[in-house]
Amino acid sequence: MTLQGSLAPAPGWLRRVPGWLANVANAMLGPIEPAAERQQIFRRAFIALVIIAMLPIQQLRIPGWPGVMAACGVALVYDIPLGYLVYVKRRYFLVRVVGLISDALLLMGASFYVFSEMGAGGAESDIWLVFLVYIVTGGFTLAPAGSLLYTALWTTWFALATFLFYEPDSHYRDEVWLRLVFLALMGLISLLMAGELQKRRARVEQQNRQTMGMLARLVEARDTDAGAHLHRIQYFSRALALHTGLSQREAQEIGQAALMHDVGKANVPDAILKKTAPLTPEEWRVMQEHTVWGDRLLTENQDFESARLVARWHHEHWDGRGYPDGLAGEEIPLAARIVAVADVYDALISKRSYKNAWPEEKAIAELRQMAGSHLDPALVESFVLLWEWGVIGRIAAEIQDDDGGGETPAIEAA
Repeated sequence: MTLQGSLAPAPGWLRRVPGWLANVANAMLGPIEPAAERQQIFRRAFIALVIIAMLPIQQLRIPGWPGVMAACGVALVYDIPLGYLVYVKRRYFLVRVVGLISDALLLMGASFYVFSEMGAGGAESDIWLVFLVYIVTGGFTLAPAGSLLYTALWTTWFALATFLFYEPDSHYRDEVWLRLVFLALMGLISLLMAGELQKRRARVEQQNRQTMGMLARLVEARDTDAGAHLHRIQYFSRALALHTGLSQREAQEIGQAALMHDVGKANVPDAILKKTAPLTPEEWRVMQEHTVWGDRLLTENQDFESARLVARWHHEHWDGRGYPDGLAGEEIPLAARIVAVADVYDALISKRSYKNAWPEEKAIAELRQMAGSHLDPALVESFVLLWEWGVIGRIAAEIQDDDGGGETPAIEAA
């Protein structure tokens, strides 16, 4: 997906650069799967340790093997901060990009050193099979465009190393064309597998969106105030995510997660959920539990990771006084902070059984008052800019209660 045109003056090319780069990365990498990124941390460490344990064995040594050992040690070192980003910060996209680039550079450097040592010693080992395994196991996990680039890169790398380090009359160099054709064919298989995998992922994503929609409608059926509110904050959140520099894919994911932010209210009794009088302390405690219930419900499916983060933490406050866990500042996931701004604004401008709708200007003033205490101040500033440019107002005006909001011009531009 690519960034759409804005309804307002561009916030500056610097603000859009991260989103553009993320779009390119998404086109190359395909969907990011949290479970796969968590497994990759252990897989990288396991492979590195196995190589370190095996290469010192005399019969398994290859020319340049100390360079391979050193590369494995480096991989173990940077696997630690990548593990922190995955398991603590949940920065799956960042880890996928950094991990893929780091692994490629490290393996290219090590393999280049191995080829130079092999060429210097006249060795004609079939170490090139390592390249074949790497292409087949690595390329098909990417999007088709990334798989094609990946195959071309490694095939070129293999050819370059062969021509640089082997003499023209060597047997190894004479067979390079046959081996390049073989590698290219394996790359083609990888490309076809990547295409099929992308189709399957697209079907799964469509099914997940349908599931999210059904769960959102479940909330609407229980809470008569939730209908248009859910769809407004979906597109408010998407617009805000794009404005902060996230890619279209990430913004779309956050928008879908916003639909699910109150899914835990399905467990709140009607007597509490629809009560017009102030809640008692015990009733308020039960109401707050909807964040935990939403987390538990969405934990069952790893594809709902962003929705789970939003469901649990959209009531956390920037100053740490929110619930359920008292997170503060950037401890709160970005998706939850974005949805919180959209949720608060829409709650203020919406009519409820216990209050009248606020004018937009008054709601914006209240957001500004809450910046730095309840809400992320930078996100509030971005939301206010979108409101001043008219993006927020046009989205709200074009969402119809009867269809939940279609992809109208303002919504699509957001």
